[in-house]
Amino acid sequence: MKLSRITPILFIVWLVFFMIGNNVLPITDPVESNYALTAKEMVLSGDWLSPQIYGTYWYDKPIMIYWLIALGFKIVGFADWVARMPSAMLGALSVATLFQLLRSMSGRWLVGLVGSSILGTSLMFWVVAHGIITDMVLLYTTLMVMAYAYKGLVKNSPKAMVVAYIFSGLGVLTKGPVALVLPGLILLIYAAIYRSKTMLLRLLDWRGICAFLIVVLPWYGYMYAIHGQDFIDGFLGLHNITRATQSEHPSDNVWWYYIAIFLGASLPWTGAVIYGMIAGFKAKHQGYVYNMCWGLGTVVFYTLMATKYPLYTFISLIPFSVIATMGSLKALRPGRPRYVAWVIIGPTLLLWLAFVGGSFVVNWGYYGLLYVFAGISIAGMLWAWWTRRRYRLLSFIVIGTMLISSVVLVEGLAPLIRQRSSIDIASVVGNYDGDVYYYEGYSTSVVYYTGHKVIKINGDQSRWSDRDKLKQRSAEWAKKYLMDQVSEQDFINTLAAGKQVMLVVPKGEKQHFMESLIAPYVSEYSEVGKSEIYILNKRKAYIEEL
Repeated sequence: MKLSRITPILFIVWLVFFMIGNNVLPITDPVESNYALTAKEMVLSGDWLSPQIYGTYWYDKPIMIYWLIALGFKIVGFADWVARMPSAMLGALSVATLFQLLRSMSGRWLVGLVGSSILGTSLMFWVVAHGIITDMVLLYTTLMVMAYAYKGLVKNSPKAMVVAYIFSGLGVLTKGPVALVLPGLILLIYAAIYRSKTMLLRLLDWRGICAFLIVVLPWYGYMYAIHGQDFIDGFLGLHNITRATQSEHPSDNVWWYYIAIFLGASLPWTGAVIYGMIAGFKAKHQGYVYNMCWGLGTVVFYTLMATKYPLYTFISLIPFSVIATMGSLKALRPGRPRYVAWVIIGPTLLLWLAFVGGSFVVNWGYYGLLYVFAGISIAGMLWAWWTRRRYRLLSFIVIGTMLISSVVLVEGLAPLIRQRSSIDIASVVGNYDGDVYYYEGYSTSVVYYTGHKVIKINGDQSRWSDRDKLKQRSAEWAKKYLMDQVSEQDFINTLAAGKQVMLVVPKGEKQHFMESLIAPYVSEYSEVGKSEIYILNKRKAYIEEL
């Protein structure tokens, strides 16, 4: 597959787009801070093989994401934007790679440009490309697995199957067994649809299996050799089997969960995806069937899992973007009624107007550019629709979405995201020389920013309202939290001993805290950011100094 001259240019353009705003985004809780802190401890400890957090080995995710973030920290230094670089780079690489693949398979660079632009501007893809999580790395490895597996199955290319297995191994080093199991199931279903024993034999290529083992066994073998059953119980047991069989978020257990996610995640291209599904059903082209198996198979697979999480079906954006490409080009084909184009225009207007409307709710930023970009983009899109200039219509949607979302991120979302971080209290905690306690909630980002040990106080959940009790997880999930923890009574005993402590009560836990055994022992506090900070067993003047 000859590399197109456009592919490197696209990579640079999309990398710049995905990096916009990263310099003003702090590390957030509760997810991003876990990855950032683990990578930071990896660099500081010099142990690049066994992930640890709070100085304790933990097995939440495999090693790949920590390597990528830690490598950036090692080269550039500890900075929030550095921690976001892996997602930005893998996001840009995914978009450029999809262009290359679609161009090669279709023979038309325009198809590749439309498909890759749809992927890059999809709402969830844009969000994840700015995040500190594993999902963008997994998306890229899955893209490569499915692209080369398709070539291996359909065109009988053993070399392609070996490459697919290599990337599957990299996916397993990123997310765990699901990076092998889910693509494998999808490919088996695809082979079964065509009742092809030949495809099945190509899929189980022994050379590919050997390549997969060469990739995954060194790290997994090392972890088992060093940590033994603790690694098996923690990684395979808690973070894979338990996640599949016991819900971590019981309130999300509804059958339509991922349908709702799909409708929002694919904006502004949701209508194009649905139109592409319907339009392609009659023809049932081999590529269409493949992408439908991939997209719908991913949604069904995670619907059957006990734990629901918004980003689990993130990889389905790739096949849905390909289907949206078919839908867009068919909807805008010359001779089609003008109203058909509204399957694309309608969701786009919905997204853009939602961004504009949100500016009046989140009104702390300067939105002049947002209104200018939105006005020009809407006018240009409607002009292109009325004059039937289909490619200019798509261009207005892509460029308009990039400009509008960039302003929204910098002016609106950055201050909002700051509220999900504890960067505002980091200086207060960092300058305190005593023990720091968090009531019920916990901020790993404080530990990341300050290096200060923080102890979690577990509230008595029996006092919670029935509504809050519905959100409680099974006791098995308590094993996930490795920070030092104490009960309310243990904390009271610490106070009784006369020990000076800092107590942080997050805003979301205020009601629970007021019902706790601790509440009668505290009075004066300082409100910093979204938290209340109490200094106990110390003179009142210290509060005023905060």
